Amino acid sequence: MGFLDGLRKMMQGKPVFEDPTVQQPERSVSARDQFDTSIATPTTPSPSTVHAPQQTKQVPTFDLRHCQTHIDGANITVTIWVTNTSGVDIEIDKCAILEKTFEVDRRLGPGQSHEVTLYKGPIPTTDHAHKANIFYKSIHENEYY
Repeated sequence: MGFLDGLRKMMQGKPVFEDPTVQQPERSVSARDQFDTSIATPTTPSPSTVHAPQQTKQVPTFDLRHCQTHIDGANITVTIWVTNTSGVDIEIDKCAILEKTFEVDRRLGPGQSHEVTLYKGPIPTTDHAHKANIFYKSIHENEYY
């Protein structure tokens, strides 16, 4: 068993070091136990029957299309169309590209699109910085991604 399997079992509330080859005997219930209400036996639920309500977390998504570059002498501007493909309102917060950070601060409802400037500045002379990060948040949950 790997570390991630153990972590998964802990999150599910299952024993981490349980031997899967050993099966727990099932308790047989007699007719007397089923119908006699005068017997008050305290029972503790086993960890496998206790279920905590789990909330599924929906990460909002968006689509990037029509990336364009505009060269003006020694400067370049990179723009892109952003479409909110999720069912919740999001805000495109900022973009970090070519060692610069650009504030976008554009709210988009479900299905809305807008052109966003990702970079505006001097044309890069090397291709070592080839990674871009777009930071956004869910308006309803106020959580950043």
